[in-house]
Order: sequence, then structure tokens, then C-alpha cells
Amino acid sequence: MHVPDGFINAPVSAATGLLSISTLWAYVRSAKNLVADKFIALTGMMSALIFVLQMINFPVAAGTSGHLLGGALAVIVLGPSLGLICLSVVVIIQSLLFADGGLSALGINVLNMAIVTTLISWFVVKNWIKLIGNTRTSLLSVSFVAGVISVVFSSIAFTLEYAIGGTVSVPIGSVLIAMISTHFLIGIGEGIITVLIISLLLKVRSDLIFAADEKRNSKNSGASIYGFLIFIILLLSLLTPFAYSSPDGLESVSEAFGFESTSGVVLFLDDYGIDGINNNFISTVLSALLGILIIIFIFNVVSKKLKSGKNF
Repeated sequence: MHVPDGFINAPVSAATGLLSISTLWAYVRSAKNLVADKFIALTGMMSALIFVLQMINFPVAAGTSGHLLGGALAVIVLGPSLGLICLSVVVIIQSLLFADGGLSALGINVLNMAIVTTLISWFVVKNWIKLIGNTRTSLLSVSFVAGVISVVFSSIAFTLEYAIGGTVSVPIGSVLIAMISTHFLIGIGEGIITVLIISLLLKVRSDLIFAADEKRNSKNSGASIYGFLIFIILLLSLLTPFAYSSPDGLESVSEAFGFESTSGVVLFLDDYGIDGINNNFISTVLSALLGILIIIFIFNVVSKKLKSGKNF
């Protein structure tokens, strides 16, 4: 779902950029009044986890792959506000550091992958729990449902943006059907991954999961969720070089309809590779670890600012 440079024209890219920046800034400004310091640390860990998971593509159809977006996972663990900040940081780091998603399309990617997925996911989670109740089974069920729906709505958001500012004239109805059908399959993978991670977190520290039942929360106080997440993040980092190499959902649709992309600006690393390291396994793992360290550093700075009482 990372939109490259050249898919969407400058006016729409600028408008979505302004919308994304305004939304993210509003949530960052309110973070001091919303959360305690421990939740900032948890947000950093979840951002690192989602960053690594987004590097691991899985097959969804012949010649097509997908990867986690993480909207449902982020809001179930962190709530809507921190979930949105969590994913926004991931998308920004991917674009600025690894050229994953165009620089001119950064606002589009933050809007589609962070804002849309988290808000849609939270709408589904909140109303699901309200109607069905907040039990372990209910939470795991909505993890899957929210995962599927959030990915589909993210694909719809891109289609609407392309209908307004696409650089190639294509039948939008056909693009919409292709995007929804492809990303529905990706959403199933997203839902399964989200269920697996939420299930593990419920066993370790359900008291730190935003959407978990408060009565169930009070029974958990032992294991360190930070140590658990670090272990999972490092383990998944070793799997990044084995990601499925076929084009992802958006790339497959763009190839089918002839969308045009331009060469994006590469500020640092390109496509999760480190120049001078010819071993793909080592290069990709080091890229993953570099991204993790930068994300943790960012949230460590945020945590210190919150402790000191300084404004952003």
C-alpha cells in the first residue's frame, strides 16, 4: 500500500499532506494529556514491531503479496490516539529512511496507512465490543474483523485519491474492484496476524492492552511486556530477508492498469538495503535493526519531553 512518487498529482498530494500533518500534529499535541510515560514506551515498542512486520510480505495470490498495515493491532493495544501516532511514525520512517513510499506521496501514505486504518479499526472495535461485549473471544474476533475491514478501506481511500488526482486515465470502477478484491485477501492475512499477536499479548500482559476488559486486566501484573516485545521484534527481524518477493497489492494493480511512477528521492537507504553489504540476509536484517533503533530513539525523546513537561 505504499504509494510511490508520480501516482497522484501535486495538488492532491499537497492536500493530503496538509490533512495528514494537521491530524498527526493534533494528536501529538494532545499526547501529554492522554497517556502516562509507560504508554509512550509501549507505543515505541509497538511501532518497532509493526515496522518489522511491514517488511515481511506474505503471498496472497499468484504473483501478488501483501504485508501487515497494523491499524487494528495498533488501536487494540494502544487506543485510537496513540495507535495513529504509532503508525504515522512507522510510515514516515519508511519513506524518509528507506524510500518505501514516495516522498511527495508521504501525506497520502500517512493518510491511507495510518489515519484511515486506525480510525476505521477503532470504529469497528468500539462498536463490536459495545454490541457483543468485551471478552477474550470477542476481542480476538474483532481483531480479525477490524484487520480485514481496515485494509479494504485503505485501498478504497487510495482509489478515491486516484480518481481525483491520478496521473493516468484509467477506468476507476475497474481499479476499485481490483483494489478491493486484492486487499480483501491481504486483509485476511492482516486479520490472522493481528489475532495471533493480540492472543500472545493477552497471555503476557492484558492489563496494558487498551481494548481489554478492565476486570481481566486486574489479574495480570507479572511478565514484562517490554522484554517479550523485544524478543518478538528481534526474532521477526531475522525473518525479513525471507519475505515473499512478488509485488504487493498496489504494485500488482498498478502494473495491470499502467499507473506511472517517477523515480523518488532517496534520502538515505533504498529498499531496505545497505550499500557495500552484498549479503542480502545481513543487509536486510541490519536495515530492520536500524529502523527499530531509530523508532525507539524517537519515542525515547518523546518520553523525556513528557517527563520534563515541555511542549512539542
